[in-house]
Amino acid sequence: MITEEMMTTTEMILMTYLFEIDEWLKDKKIIQQQQAQLTKEELVTVIKNDLIMLQADQATDYEKELQTTLKTLESLSEAQFQKMKLDLLSWEPTVKHVN
Repeated sequence: MITEEMMTTTEMILMTYLFEIDEWLKDKKIIQQQQAQLTKEELVTVIKNDLIMLQADQATDYEKELQTTLKTLESLSEAQFQKMKLDLLSWEPTVKHVN
C-alpha cells in the first residue's frame, strides 16, 4: 500500500529528475526533457543506477528517499505513473520571499 508520505517523498524526488531544480528555486520552470519522456521502467532504472552509485556504508536519508521512491514507482501501473508525471510537470514554481 502506498502511503501519503511515500507519495510526497516520491513527488519530491521526481521533481529533481524532471526539473532543473536550481532554476526552479529561482522561480523558473525548466523541464529536463529527456527525463520527462522516460517510461516508468526507464526512470526506475535511472534511479536504481543512481542509488547504486550513492550507496555508502550507512544509508543516508537521500538513499532512503530513493528507495521509497523506487518502492512507490514499482507499485504504480504505467498509466498511474504517467498521470503522476503529467501532474508534476504541470506544477509551477513559487518563490516565497523572506523579508
